Amino acid sequence: MVQYPERVSIIVGKKPAIYVAPHGAHCDDVNTALIAEILAESTNGYAVINRGWERADEIHYKKEKANCNNVEHCHKDVIKEEFLDPLFRFKNRILKKWARVAIIYLHGMSNNIQSTSGIDDLNYVVGWGSGKPPSHTCQKWIKDFVIYHLSIGDNCTVGEGKAGGNYAAWSRKNMTQLFRKWYPDSEVDSLQIEIINKLRNTKLLAETTAQIMAITFEEMLATDSQWALPSNYIIPKI
Repeated sequence: MVQYPERVSIIVGKKPAIYVAPHGAHCDDVNTALIAEILAESTNGYAVINRGWERADEIHYKKEKANCNNVEHCHKDVIKEEFLDPLFRFKNRILKKWARVAIIYLHGMSNNIQSTSGIDDLNYVVGWGSGKPPSHTCQKWIKDFVIYHLSIGDNCTVGEGKAGGNYAAWSRKNMTQLFRKWYPDSEVDSLQIEIINKLRNTKLLAETTAQIMAITFEEMLATDSQWALPSNYIIPKI
């Protein structure tokens, strides 16, 4: 196994996409760090990857415990320097050259989602801030594009996080809301993607999943806002 000396790894890219693994050190999100790394390398994007902060409700510096998907935790000393500051630097660097930036937050979800949803091939759920009121974190076409092309590329069903659900990415503390509810920036498109365990529970599966996802994001970065979801395509709300 490769050993990383740093708690948070960063990858500098050239394209306007940043892949973030907030829980890369947590067993429930196994190999999301690897997926973020491969996505950045495959699409020539940037990455901020947590490899050392173990997810916890309370911060404990000596035990390296913190929730890097909680904006409040990410504003605390050390965590801010290691995890949040690189994200800001990359965002600002990209917007000096590009009109917009896409930030993709990668998470893991249990295989149980298939039985609880009643959808046997549900492999991903995309969150973009649905709620009451909605706090959408990206342009609608981007959310639709990712869901549609990922479902085609992986021959599976991709859901959308419903208002009030666990996958909506609506909470003020959720990092997906960083550039909506904390530092509003209309040039930032953010998405949360939950990946089922069976697509990432081994290194080989995670590598394959990352390569499939990379095709979708490469196409997304090369597409403009004129793209529209096929009228007969129905996105399930999870």
